[in-house]
Amino acid sequence: MAKLKLKKETIRVQTVCVQTDGKRHYINVPAGRALDLHNYLRSNRVRSAPPEPAFTGFDSIELAKDIDVENIQILLKAWK
Repeated sequence: MAKLKLKKETIRVQTVCVQTDGKRHYINVPAGRALDLHNYLRSNRVRSAPPEPAFTGFDSIELAKDIDVENIQILLKAWK
């Protein structure tokens, strides 16, 4: 019987966080999870634009200009 050697791969979990560019706040999220995150934010009364594809494997969700970044970061930590 042949023995199979399996390579162990390390899976890196990237933390999703609010990023700022000038006065604009946005979240980059893996493309497959963007709609879920958008719906989660909306269900918590966070005003945000629908996810926009970026062709990098990540989508960008733009937040309202007057958003409280610290509170959004708390919500992101609770999101799975």
